[in-house]
Amino acid sequence: MSFSAFARRVRDPALPYQRRVSALRSCVQMYRPVGFEATLSFLEELAGPFRRDEAALLRALEHLAASRRLRHEDLQRYAAERRTAKQLGHRTPGRADRNPNLGPPIWYGAAQRAALHALSYWRRSAAENEGAKHA
Repeated sequence: MSFSAFARRVRDPALPYQRRVSALRSCVQMYRPVGFEATLSFLEELAGPFRRDEAALLRALEHLAASRRLRHEDLQRYAAERRTAKQLGHRTPGRADRNPNLGPPIWYGAAQRAALHALSYWRRSAAENEGAKHA
């Protein structure tokens, strides 16, 4: 299924709530700009406790969808730039040229905040895993 199909399930109040949460997780599986678990954690920071609050669930989906829309817009701009460059004879992009397909994944619209959140999340996870090894 597509991101849009899962997003429709998230918004469908006729579905059991846990299926809607699962559909959000499927959306995150398809678009996870800072990794799956870190993206879920960042969505909870942005939107609130979406696993038990419907308004937060819908906010989380909107935050994720907005970032995804901005990424698609950036990719479209890049494609237009590449078409123009190719018409001018620049067939291969240079190493220093911008390429959103090769750069590190970012959260469009909140790149720095999401990156800092992801780093914090990964550090906590690593510390918890280390603590579990010694327990």
